[in-house]
Amino acid sequence: MMGSISEQTLKADILVVDDQPENLHLLSSLLRQVGYNVRQSLNAEMALTSVQAKLPDLILLDVRIPGMSGYELCRHLKNSENTSKVPIIFLSALNDIDSIMAGFQVGGVDYITKPFHNSEVLIRVNTQLRLYQLQKQLELQNQSLQEQIRLSQIYLHDRQVAEARRKLLEKAIAATQNGVVITDPNQPDNPIIYVNAGWERLTGYAANEVIGSNCRFLQVNQRDQPALDDIRRAIAEAEECRVILKNYRRDGTIFWNELFISPVRNEPGELTNFIGIQTDVTERKKSEEALERSRIALKKTNQELQRLALDDDLTQVANRRRFNEYLAYNWHRCAREQEPIALILCDVDYFQPYNDTFGHQAGDDCLHKIARAISGAIQPFSRFGGSLWWRRICAIILPNTPINGAMKVAERIRKQVENLRIPHPSSKSSNYVTVSLGVACQIAHSELCVDS
Repeated sequence: MMGSISEQTLKADILVVDDQPENLHLLSSLLRQVGYNVRQSLNAEMALTSVQAKLPDLILLDVRIPGMSGYELCRHLKNSENTSKVPIIFLSALNDIDSIMAGFQVGGVDYITKPFHNSEVLIRVNTQLRLYQLQKQLELQNQSLQEQIRLSQIYLHDRQVAEARRKLLEKAIAATQNGVVITDPNQPDNPIIYVNAGWERLTGYAANEVIGSNCRFLQVNQRDQPALDDIRRAIAEAEECRVILKNYRRDGTIFWNELFISPVRNEPGELTNFIGIQTDVTERKKSEEALERSRIALKKTNQELQRLALDDDLTQVANRRRFNEYLAYNWHRCAREQEPIALILCDVDYFQPYNDTFGHQAGDDCLHKIARAISGAIQPFSRFGGSLWWRRICAIILPNTPINGAMKVAERIRKQVENLRIPHPSSKSSNYVTVSLGVACQIAHSELCVDS
């Protein structure tokens, strides 16, 4: 896992803000063990002083800290131009959706719940640091490209420039590591009229091989790239554009090329040329694809963890936690609308003798079949209870349902289970597994507290 952390990332400076010394020590030790530089702050005031002294590459920020809260501190940092781009990962024992969404709404990039899992912390920290470094690299590259374009436009616009300056610009363009290509839109098919040494190194083609040709040969048979439509539109309208293209070198190898195209005009404003600045972004593209795969894998992991947290392991239906959430939500909704809400309790008859006769594995299989049968009759429902009863009781919530409707649902469930015809020789009520159901109904109102 740690082999994926680059040397540049390991040198990153991380500020940890938490009012609990044990949390500071735990996180700082974990991050320092893998090579990060770590600073600590116990409150918002210390954190602001530390940030002003030296801008960190990443902030791990506890939601609950003395003074202003973590959310308020994040909002303050995001409103400052100097600190707005520093990524902030929230730390909190609060794992409800409102707390998580609040963190993202004020500018946080991620949210780690307590207690921490070391591998999760390192993965999330490394991911955000790599994204932050890529963002800074892009900004530096953009500044460099803009400067190169400015120099190139000066070279093409000002025909009266002194010869010494002209030669200096020629040398600068020739020496740059980026590829520079100039085309003539006033000739048929917008042919290449100049390429620098950087372009030759990037593509593997010599200048005398491509002068007079259109640049499309670099895409070979990959002519369906959407970026090519952007280029055609920019050329047709004589506008700037920035795209990323999959190109092929002379030896057939693939490289990803970030291309910035700009029109060049003479003094009267007539279009004379197009200049393109090319940068090999193959490694960056690979890193972005790797990060995207990591995001997808992390999303799937989080979805599975969420499912495990809310579903019963045996029956794969909602567990007590989801039951509580569903009941509270529908109780308040029905209270606002003054609608009835019904509850059905379902008990497997003589289930202990069934387990004694066939064994616990058969008992689990029996419960799984019953759960699927009830699922076919009504959704959603939840297994809950305590002690051994937990193994054989489920509960069904029916919002906006009067007592007669709930009775019909209960009867449908009873028949669904009976129709399974699971043999039960130890039952005193039937030769097959059956269930008993109890139904209650109440007009919901806000004055009554729901204690599930």
